[in-house]
Amino acid sequence: MKKLLPFLFILVLFTSCRSTWNEDDKEAFFLACMDDANTWVGDPTKAKTYCECVTIKVMEKYPNVNDAVDQIEVISRDPDIQNCKIPILK
Repeated sequence: MKKLLPFLFILVLFTSCRSTWNEDDKEAFFLACMDDANTWVGDPTKAKTYCECVTIKVMEKYPNVNDAVDQIEVISRDPDIQNCKIPILK
C-alpha cells in the first residue's frame, strides 16, 4: 500500500469505544483507500478492486477496528496486505 496514514485519520473519526467493524468503518476505510489509490493507480476500476482486497484483508486480520487504527503502520508493511495487486484490465 502506498499511503495508509490517511486511513488512520478517517478511522479515528469513525471509531470511538467500539471494537468491531460496522458498515461506516468499512466504508470509511474503503473510501480512504480509494482516495489514495486513485492518485497512483489512475483507473477507478483497478483502484476499486485493489481497495476491496485491502479492506477485506485488514478486516480479517484486525477484527477489532481499534486494533487496525493502532496498527496502521504495521498494516502498511504487512506482506499479506501488500499481496493485494492492482488488476491488469484491458
